[in-house]
Amino acid sequence: MLILNGVKVPGHNLTVRANFRIETKELSGQTSASDRSAEGIKPMTFSVTLEIPCNHPKDLGRVIALARSTDGRGNMTIYQIVNSTAEACKIREVTFTDQFTITEQGRINSWQVGFTMVEYRSIPEKVEQRQPRPVTVEQNAGENVETTVPQPINNQEQLTGFLSVLKKVDESLA
Repeated sequence: MLILNGVKVPGHNLTVRANFRIETKELSGQTSASDRSAEGIKPMTFSVTLEIPCNHPKDLGRVIALARSTDGRGNMTIYQIVNSTAEACKIREVTFTDQFTITEQGRINSWQVGFTMVEYRSIPEKVEQRQPRPVTVEQNAGENVETTVPQPINNQEQLTGFLSVLKKVDESLA
């Protein structure tokens, strides 16, 4: 069963496959070393396939309408998802992405529908946004030094001491 914003997606023989990528970068250069650096965890994607009988074209139209739906600003609709695979992966919100395919299955008189949804505001994304961001300041003879400045929780937070100096330097470089 797949429910998006309270609407049960029509069809049968539903298959949901979840996956995500762990991005890494090779650091070995021209050597045979296996050193890698973590580049982040990408949002989870769901590949969905299902069948809709050809004598139910309105059901196919409803699935297409879900995939094409946008908000008032032209952004893809964000759906609350109810599905056992999504629940197991702790995913609550998704948007349609990539391809939406419809293949007529003549021998069984149905359409095979396939589409991809991507996790909206993934847990790794939320964690990354909470991490302090590095700030580069220039020192003597054009040498760059990287330092990490904690980001304020809100714009009203007061910076003191060294952090206020770094903020001024950052603003003057921008």
